[in-house]
Amino acid sequence: MAKAYLKIKVEMGRERAVRDALLTFEEVKAAEVTTGDQDVLALVEADSYDDILQVVIDRLRTIKGVTGTTTDLVLE
Repeated sequence: MAKAYLKIKVEMGRERAVRDALLTFEEVKAAEVTTGDQDVLALVEADSYDDILQVVIDRLRTIKGVTGTTTDLVLE
């Protein structure tokens, strides 16, 4: 099982909508509106790191309001 934390930057006022959209993805185990460098922090789990990459590129980045992402892979 591969895991990653996603730090997501969002247009002002779209934080909750992006979080709610993320929570509809089977791979997203948690998503929270946060303070700091990111607006939303999400935990993603998939069968492989390639699968996580596909979720980020093909689905997450297409959510209205997402302006940037940083993916931190979990090693242990």
